[in-house]
Amino acid sequence: MSSVSPASVSDESGASPSRKDHILAAARICFSRSGFHRASMSEICAEAKMSPGALYRYYPSKDAIIEAIAEEERVAAGACLARLEGPGSIADRITDAAIAYLASACDPATGNLIVEICSESLRNTAVGERFRLVEDEAHGRIRRAVEDAQARGELAGDLDLDLALTLLLGIGDGLVMRLRLEPARPVETLRPYLHRMIASLLGAQPA
Repeated sequence: MSSVSPASVSDESGASPSRKDHILAAARICFSRSGFHRASMSEICAEAKMSPGALYRYYPSKDAIIEAIAEEERVAAGACLARLEGPGSIADRITDAAIAYLASACDPATGNLIVEICSESLRNTAVGERFRLVEDEAHGRIRRAVEDAQARGELAGDLDLDLALTLLLGIGDGLVMRLRLEPARPVETLRPYLHRMIASLLGAQPA
């Protein structure tokens, strides 16, 4: 997902949030372009137009930068998934969350980072583990929303939750890739068809 909005106050380390956000934005471009493992600190410094000494004041290593981006992804995912707690049917709410997520993944400069994160999550690496934790948190929140709808009778009691979640998340993952291949397509045009697919998949009762 795209980076969250910059904070307006300094963090506990005294570092300027706007300066740190600038570094993370540059790092996202580098990681999107070169991947987590190939991108170097010197490349990030060049993209940020900062000397190594200045950059290291804020982030002592590439690992620290990746950790900060993983936290941004967690917060951004949470902001999208907050729509699951809004008004409307479960299909409405999942569609809203999905559109918000897809819109954030379409940044021209850093959109490839989402694909890189998905790929890295499949690898048994420290980077992969960080992003798997973000995925696990998102999976849990969607599952709880669907379970709640099922408990209220909005969805059939015999719905296979595990299979439904696999398919729902698979649709989202596939659309991330498809929108990178079709960058001119406005995300919002997907809404009515995506809603129809989600409602049909869940067997949602008409409102």
